[in-house]
Amino acid sequence: MRAAVPAALTAIATFLLCVLAPLRELSGDSTPGRLGGTVLRCAGDFDLAHIDWIRAETDQDRVFYYMQRDQAGAHSSVFGPAPAVLVAIALLDFGEGDTIADTTLRTRERIAAALLLALATALLVIAARARRSGRDAVIAGAACALSFAGAASLGQGMWQATTALPALTGALATLAWRDRHPRLAIATPALLLLAVMLRPTIAPLALGLGITWALEVRDKRTWIIAASAALLVVSPLIVWNAIHLWSPLPIGQWKANARDTEHVFTVTGAATGIAGLLVSPARGLVWFAPLAVAGIVIALRNRAYRAIAIGLLVQLVAMAAFFKWHGGQAFGPRLLAEATWVAIWLALGTELALRRAIAIPAGAITVAIGLIGLLRFSPAQWEMRRRPEAHPSGFWAIADSPIPAALTAADVPDAFTAAPALSCERGELRSTR
Repeated sequence: MRAAVPAALTAIATFLLCVLAPLRELSGDSTPGRLGGTVLRCAGDFDLAHIDWIRAETDQDRVFYYMQRDQAGAHSSVFGPAPAVLVAIALLDFGEGDTIADTTLRTRERIAAALLLALATALLVIAARARRSGRDAVIAGAACALSFAGAASLGQGMWQATTALPALTGALATLAWRDRHPRLAIATPALLLLAVMLRPTIAPLALGLGITWALEVRDKRTWIIAASAALLVVSPLIVWNAIHLWSPLPIGQWKANARDTEHVFTVTGAATGIAGLLVSPARGLVWFAPLAVAGIVIALRNRAYRAIAIGLLVQLVAMAAFFKWHGGQAFGPRLLAEATWVAIWLALGTELALRRAIAIPAGAITVAIGLIGLLRFSPAQWEMRRRPEAHPSGFWAIADSPIPAALTAADVPDAFTAAPALSCERGELRSTR
């Protein structure tokens, strides 16, 4: 109970911060979740080809990067079913005979994302409250929510990471409180496995947390119950994957990336990726969330949290080896979004909490950059103008990088042109103006 009030207040503030910011499209990766939710409400399945302009492409054997023709014959999202399901819940009043404008759809999507981010923030505060005072726990939660990986990005759309974040922070909470409430140990593996099934790329990070859990749990009965609970929780996702992918694992995103390159992960490019994710002005964690870097460093020096810190480092290396280490269109190193939350928890929410001489300036920079991203950043200001994927030198330009671009723009430009409204007619979605 002592954590409930600060957690609830921080969650409410987080939600309001997300929904009161300018409405923008920060990445096309949220598109299949938004459209998938609309299809699920209208047609009752996950086939994006129910939308007329998508069907016009699939009829020509063309697919967008975020979709696949799966084993069930549908054109489903490579990011799995969760984003669509969650957006569909926000569209409960939409169905046969209804029409929804694109701006309305984006607004509903953001409300759903904001609720998930608020829940994740509340769970982070609860996790921090196990070792810190209520005030310090709120500061830890607020630092996460206000970072580039919080309201500025994951709270603005239904990214794959947005769906997984509450499960991950829930695992942190159960891990942090298990000394006083041993039964919570049963839930940690289930939450970690759920997070990985929703967001496969965070497997190294989840493994570090899992090892920390395993080192403290020696009761065979707890292991059996925890394993059974984990399999039960993720069974719907296993079934979905088996039907659509012919695999119990969420390999859709891997298959989509394999269409673009023979080497989805490459050791030869890891050095550039590590440098880019740490220090490049466009994606460097040192620029966007120095508080997270400090959290990893102090955790490496403590035996109780060392496995988590190593998991964070492996997460960094894995994302650096990804052929698109920069993560595509984004504000900051979004491939390290979940790692940033865990690292900030280490920095502020544990007994390893940073000294004020480090925590205050690192935290202030982390929050300030996050607020710039929330209130000022639009892809048109830098990503679309510099086209860094085609011209990689842009990732390393200090003077012309995302943060200065957001600060110097006179106004936040429109980041998208509203798409046609969608009308639900006999299970099909038709574009209408």
